[in-house]
Amino acid sequence: MKLLFLVRHAKSCWEDPLLDDHDRPLNDRGRKNAPDMAHRLNVWQTGPQLILTSSALRAFQTAEYFAAGLDSRPKLEVCPKLYTDSASEILAVITAVPPQIEYLMVVSHNPAMNELVNQLGCHADNVPTSGVVVFGLEVDSWQAISRKQVGAIYFDYPKRKNHT
Repeated sequence: MKLLFLVRHAKSCWEDPLLDDHDRPLNDRGRKNAPDMAHRLNVWQTGPQLILTSSALRAFQTAEYFAAGLDSRPKLEVCPKLYTDSASEILAVITAVPPQIEYLMVVSHNPAMNELVNQLGCHADNVPTSGVVVFGLEVDSWQAISRKQVGAIYFDYPKRKNHT
């Protein structure tokens, strides 16, 4: 079974209205929530082997917190194609991952993350910032993803109560 960890980037800073969207960093809450969520994920399950992240600064910083905080010590790679508002573009990145990767984390943005989470069968009105949704996939290859073989097995976010 493969595990797909979908993470919406942590809360970003909007203090500088002239800053390009791609260059927005995390705010204080985002810098607190991302490592907290990595810790919560450690308690639950084996973490990913690989983290693919959007090239946007806020997503990259979120991914760095997860990479540093997860016991699995995943490899971190920037994927510019994940800076998107398209669920199908995120799915295209996932299906290109080599089959030897069993546990994959993707850090990206809404509305694409929320749309993909719903397409895969976890009905969420909104994946909050720093939210983590994990899917179990009964496939041998990432290319074989279909909704019939996917099940949501974990959904957590910073304001969720009773997360353990």
